[in-house]
Amino acid sequence: MTLKSRFHPLSRHTLSGVVLGAGLAAGVHAMSAAPAQAQTTNVFAGSWTMTIGAEARLLPQFEGAKTYRVRPMPIFSIRRSGSPTRFRAPDDGIRIGLIEVENVRVGAVGKFRGRRAESDAAALTGLGNVGFTAEIGGFAEIWATQNFRLSAEMRHGIGGHTGVLADVGADLVMRPDTQWTLSVGPRLSWANAEYNRTYFGVSREQQAAGSRLALYSPGSGIRAFGVVGSASYAVTPDWTVRAFARYDRLAGDVRKSPLVRTHGSPNQFSAGFGLSYSFSADMR
Repeated sequence: MTLKSRFHPLSRHTLSGVVLGAGLAAGVHAMSAAPAQAQTTNVFAGSWTMTIGAEARLLPQFEGAKTYRVRPMPIFSIRRSGSPTRFRAPDDGIRIGLIEVENVRVGAVGKFRGRRAESDAAALTGLGNVGFTAEIGGFAEIWATQNFRLSAEMRHGIGGHTGVLADVGADLVMRPDTQWTLSVGPRLSWANAEYNRTYFGVSREQQAAGSRLALYSPGSGIRAFGVVGSASYAVTPDWTVRAFARYDRLAGDVRKSPLVRTHGSPNQFSAGFGLSYSFSADMR
């Protein structure tokens, strides 16, 4: 494994996207012998707890690579003050719960995928650039028990790629005391043909000539399977240190890509270490 310095789931069917809205509630109170009055309430008003921070992540130089680089990644989350801190796996997207019933939570999710440029690695020469992508979709998570979570995301790319991805996972979450949170669990990733062609295909004769790779058009299917573990430690009520490690094994048409077979590896590792700070803010 070579380190190179520089954070951290249909074929062509469309995912229409997720509409996010904020409501405005109005109450009308009728009083005898007096005119009706309307009162408007801002649903965002009140106290919120925000968590911000930064993380250094060791990631493959490109998806499918055998060389690695370190990238900075932001940490951000927000919740109502006084509400319990939710467990968040290191590979969860930015989640906004829209429906919460007992141990089930469903809502919108977003993820960002950085630009892949030919200049990132010699192995990408001739394959062209893939721009920055916002992946928008939905998620669902179920706490089968107090310590066991099932989770799934489906996202549609906007920007550099317009494919569809789905990630499914399970997490065993352990809290030995009030400061430590530990987790471990399996992962399964799926992608449609459009995504796989963007990152693993050699779809044009110009690409084949420039990269000296054989023409290749992968289909949809299981992209990878693996396992991820994480640990976080609350140094104080406001400051938290966190770390994770993950292993993925590329599968199906992705693993058979000439890019992976010639210049990369089906074994993909990632890890991260970060620090975050939580504080309260009043919204009026």
